[in-house]
Amino acid sequence: MSVAVKVPAALAVPAAPPGRRAPLLILATSGFPLAGLAFVAAYSHAGRAHEWYWLAVALALATTAIVYVLAAVKRRAAVLLSTAVVLVLSLPKLLRAPHYFNFFDEQAHLYAVDALRAGARLFAGNPLNRVVSDYPGLHTATAALSAVTGSDVFAAGNVLIPAIRGAGCLAVFLLAERFARAAWAPSPALVALLAVVVFAANPAFAFFDAQFAYESLAAPLVAVVLLLAVRLDDTEQRWAVAAAALVLSALVVVTHHGSSYLLAGLLVTIVLARFAVRRRPPLPLVALCAATAALTAGWLLAAAGYTPTYVGPYVSSNLTSVPEFLSGSGSGPRRLFGGFLPVPLYERAASLAAVVILFAFFCWGAFAIRRAIRRVDACVLVGLGAVYFLSLPLVALRGDQVVKRFWEFAFIGLAPVCAVALARLTRGRAGVKALSAALVLVVFVGSGVARSGEHIRFPGPYVPSADPRSMTPDVVAAARWLRATHGPHHRITGDHTLAVTLGSHGAQTPVTYEENGFPVWTVIAPQEVTPAVLGEVRKARLEWIAVDLRSADRFPLTGFYFNEAEPGAYVDTQLTTRALTKFDAGPFRRAYDNGHVVLYEVLG
Repeated sequence: MSVAVKVPAALAVPAAPPGRRAPLLILATSGFPLAGLAFVAAYSHAGRAHEWYWLAVALALATTAIVYVLAAVKRRAAVLLSTAVVLVLSLPKLLRAPHYFNFFDEQAHLYAVDALRAGARLFAGNPLNRVVSDYPGLHTATAALSAVTGSDVFAAGNVLIPAIRGAGCLAVFLLAERFARAAWAPSPALVALLAVVVFAANPAFAFFDAQFAYESLAAPLVAVVLLLAVRLDDTEQRWAVAAAALVLSALVVVTHHGSSYLLAGLLVTIVLARFAVRRRPPLPLVALCAATAALTAGWLLAAAGYTPTYVGPYVSSNLTSVPEFLSGSGSGPRRLFGGFLPVPLYERAASLAAVVILFAFFCWGAFAIRRAIRRVDACVLVGLGAVYFLSLPLVALRGDQVVKRFWEFAFIGLAPVCAVALARLTRGRAGVKALSAALVLVVFVGSGVARSGEHIRFPGPYVPSADPRSMTPDVVAAARWLRATHGPHHRITGDHTLAVTLGSHGAQTPVTYEENGFPVWTVIAPQEVTPAVLGEVRKARLEWIAVDLRSADRFPLTGFYFNEAEPGAYVDTQLTTRALTKFDAGPFRRAYDNGHVVLYEVLG
């Protein structure tokens, strides 16, 4: 189907003859590899990384617009461009760590997949994050892909996650296209493409949801199931579609706790909304809803009993933040951009402006399709999008990531609504088009800052307890050396980064405060090897102790070296060289030293 879009004469591009259209498309698409080169350049130019990065994003978006116009505004071109946008905007995470997984959340999953490949059973304990053991969907899929292709876990993961993200964005495309047709929008294909662009601007897209983690697999599947659920009215093969949706729902359930709860909630909402407007839902939809809810509850009770213990404190903290603020008993709003790495002023301004811009587009889009909102599925999408704005007060009060986890799901509904407004702007004059493009770029800049700090987005000098910035090649080299020379599963402790890296890349058993309740600081922070230190070492049955000499006399990025429960966390936490090297005396042996990371073997 071909849809016409009015282009002002000043911006009109002459239609290419059929024989020349392909070369023109190839020429325009060459901007995408150039965007990749810009990302590389961003990481090699000190002081200009931010500017190079956003230039690359702008180039990718501009190329999308050029190719769409040259392709005569066809639906097929819009689908292909949506896929290209997803792949190009997945590049930053890969280029951020092109050789190994170095995001903190990735490490427990890497450990789990390696354990499966080594013959461990499903649900085997995970010393890096206990709750990960209860959700083996990602690990099973990655291990199977790795076995079939003969690739390592890093390669398999970097194929699986982008592929699933592409499927999720295609679902957003089709949801938006359906949404646009219900709202009688003049160009459903354009609305759908713009919806994917807005969805890719969500704060989690470029980095957090691009990492090798269970939510990165489950979240796109939620969009696919939602698409299948709302399309049950349009197909004669309802039971077949419902069965496919149920299979995907089951995969979500065994992959990620939060995604499964949200999916079940959305399906229940759709069914109840149908009854509320006295519109009987199709029986396959009711069956899908009931089965998904039953699977979610059954999995929680039968296989994932630790989940409430894991998520409970975070959820409780968010639920009590507003009452505490209103009563004056809380700590008050947190300081925005209060991290220890500087954020450029224009990124700070963009992060605030992005919320205003999205809200304006959302309200305009909702007003434009007010008649379609009477449809239950459209109403659910609008409500889902509104969750993003409703969550912002909680984000201002709490710095943790629980509420922010809803954003990528909220954008499934927010993106189609905003796209309707954006599509209307594209029919304006050249100045209006330029303004709309600038506003979209501001949303990308502001959203990127809202979810990922500079230590996540860009490489740079080592910083203690800074996840990717701390997980440098020499840290990974030390972990791999220990595994190669002494084998796996030795009890070892170290700071926040060392412990998890030695567990994932080294296949060791880290002893930490989070998973074991062991106060690591009582062993590493003292200036001397005292009887109390030796007592803690014996009590924890430690076999190895790891230290990073670069952390001496440097304040950690997170405010703590080991855990926020350590004395002086967020205030005056500081390790000394004397404390880190005290293991040169006593019942310890310096077994490995690469100039930065030192591994001490506990003797006797």
